Amino acid sequence: MKPIAWYDPTNGMVSTDKDSPLFTPLGQVLPLYTQRTWVGLTKEERHGISMANKPYVADIMAAHEAKLKELNI
Repeated sequence: MKPIAWYDPTNGMVSTDKDSPLFTPLGQVLPLYTQRTWVGLTKEERHGISMANKPYVADIMAAHEAKLKELNI
């Protein structure tokens, strides 16, 4: 994933140009990224992965997916 902008913590400046004259010479420039939206599995996808009609596996997968979604917010 490409950075959407750059940040210079020495002077607090942000720019979409990594070589911006706003940045402090010889300063550390950090890349900034967007956060992706969590995309979960559908019930059908969970069922397909759950190894042939074992509903408890799909329930466990749903619980894991809910926890991952909570952590990704």
